[in-house]
Amino acid sequence: MIIQKRQMTFYIAIFLVCGNSLAVAADVSLAWDPGILPDITGYKVYVGKESRIYNNPIVIGNQTSYRVTGLTDGTWYFSVTATDGKGNESGFSNEVIKTIGTTLITPVPCDINGDKIVSKPDLQALNDIILNKSPASSAHDLNKDGKVNALDLQILSNVILGLRGCP
Repeated sequence: MIIQKRQMTFYIAIFLVCGNSLAVAADVSLAWDPGILPDITGYKVYVGKESRIYNNPIVIGNQTSYRVTGLTDGTWYFSVTATDGKGNESGFSNEVIKTIGTTLITPVPCDINGDKIVSKPDLQALNDIILNKSPASSAHDLNKDGKVNALDLQILSNVILGLRGCP
């Protein structure tokens, strides 16, 4: 059976609250601001090993935080949607990325401030680079036009909002 989803239009910004790495498995706590539509009845948390490719959603009801448990080493991607009483589901929130364990040294794309999470603080870090408060590198040139400028800031904003992936 195919279920048609009507897209509700609003954005959810999720944040990684804390992440605990353990030898065998790890837990990651996520939190987000509630959606602004009055008919939101719950949220779904999506988790996957690839950007925008998730396992089945975790239906959590009408709460604005969730602890994902039992994650193994590697890079994990998280997103949230909101649902209403009619079964409609919003589009995905911004994507939060967390690397578990010490075996991976690969940098997280669009992680400007180096904290292994692509989120709002990366916007400020990129802004500081544009204003020459911090040194720039070719990794900060997100649109690959040879300059680090406001266009790169716009790309990063869209990545954080979940409107596009990191180049």
